[in-house]
Formats: sequence, structure tokens, C-alpha cells
Amino acid sequence: MSDYEVHELMVCRVAREVDESGVVVMGSFTPLAYAAYMLAKLTHAPDAYLAGFDAVGMAPVQLSFTGVEAAAYKGAACRWGMLTEINSIHLSNNGGVEAVSSAQFDGDAAINLSTIGPFEEPKVRLPGGAGAAEVIKMYRKMVAYFGSHNPRTLVEKVPFVTGTRWKIGDESREAAGLLPGPVVVVTNLAVLIRDEDERPFRIESLHPGVTAETVVEQTGFELEVPDDIPETTAPTDDELRLLREQIDPHGTVAFDFMPGKERMAYLDRILDAEWSAAERAIGR
Repeated sequence: MSDYEVHELMVCRVAREVDESGVVVMGSFTPLAYAAYMLAKLTHAPDAYLAGFDAVGMAPVQLSFTGVEAAAYKGAACRWGMLTEINSIHLSNNGGVEAVSSAQFDGDAAINLSTIGPFEEPKVRLPGGAGAAEVIKMYRKMVAYFGSHNPRTLVEKVPFVTGTRWKIGDESREAAGLLPGPVVVVTNLAVLIRDEDERPFRIESLHPGVTAETVVEQTGFELEVPDDIPETTAPTDDELRLLREQIDPHGTVAFDFMPGKERMAYLDRILDAEWSAAERAIGR
């Protein structure tokens, strides 16, 4: 089972950022982040405290477009309203990890989920950040992921700041009353990390077959390139088994990596598979 897809490699790398310190939060249904959290809880972080949708203290769930929210509530300790969750986690230094993605990301760890082009007459109006601004600034770790590593997404400077890390280094974060922790970016090419105010992002690891030159060429902001860059740790056979058989048997995570023209047909196949599984479960 040593062969794997790049999205599986990314899930496993994001999962390694999850530990048992602080609350791990899932916002909107983002399959790659959800799969990473479930994988962490089923492997190295069984006591990780998960909050997803309005469900607090979640048990691991199987990814499903039609059933994941109900499953989250069924296995949770309780339900919270959004205001309670924001006050208790987002704004109270209790957040550990919430992996985010965005339309654009820059070298200051700022994200843009708001607009491309002039705000008054944008070329593209994006969905907005919801709680992302608090998450990326307040949480102990900022973990971002991108299925397509290119200069249009990883830009020199975002034109609209939906949210930003503000302080990067541990000392400056602690002095500001914030939890110390790095910014980790996981893409389809590499893993980038920034943990000091005065230094840029550096390449932490390269995915198999990817060169540092390619990563630099495809990144719109400055990168520090170490002399010796390791290869990103491959998924283990156990991790792949859990992902494919227990966490994401319908291939939901792969949806995020599909070209737009292929997504509807792929979604139809996932929904058909989920419906068939539901019929089997009730004996039809």
C-alpha cells in the first residue's frame, strides 16, 4: 500500500500538526482538514479535543457530504451556539489548530477570502472569512493548505486582508498575550514554515519529485531555501488504510483537487456511493 496520492500525503502532514493541547476546531465542511483531524485522533492524538459544526467533544466521523454533520452531533459531548464557541475558543486562547485554506496567502501570513480586484467593483467576490481572522491570529498554530501551489495563490501581498497572523515569533506573540506557535503551509509541492518575525518562510520539506527551484518559482513571496531539505514523510500503510477504509472511503478529499469541469461528475459518483452505503446500512 506504499503508493499514495498527493492529497493523502497532505492529509497526513496536516494531521501531524494536531496534538492534545488546545481545542482542534473544524469550521465549514472542508474534507482535507476533517480527514486530517480524524486521522490524528485515530493514531497519535487519541485525546485531541475536537469541535466541529456546533458539536463539541466530537468522536471520529466518516467523511460524507450528506451525513457528516449528523454524525458529528451524534458522537459529541454537547452542542454550542456559534457565539459561545467564539467566546470560549476563538477569543479565549483555547484554540490549538484549525487548518484553513484561502483564495490568496502572502509572506506575512495574511489571507484573502474576500475579494479579487477593487472592493467596490471586484472581479471576483469571495465568500468571506467568517471566523478565519480570529483563528489565524489567536490559535497556537496557523496551519494553511493549498491544493495548487502557484504564484496566483501564494502571492507577494494579498490585495485584501481578510485576516493575518500579525505576530509570528514566539516571544512577540507571548508579549502580545497570544499563544506561541508557527505558521505551517502544506501544499501539493512542499511544506513551508515560518516561526520568526524577522525571517521569511522557509522550505521545511519537499514532496517526492519536487525541487526547491520549482517551489521558489511557484511562490510569489520570498522563501528561505536551506542547503539540505528533507523529503516530506510519506504516509504509513496504517495511515493509508485508515484514510481509505474508515475515514474517507468515498474519496471525498480528492474532490478539492479536481478541475472545475470534472467536479460535478465526481460529486455525483460520491453521492451515489453514499446513497448505496446508506441503503446497505438499513438492509435495503
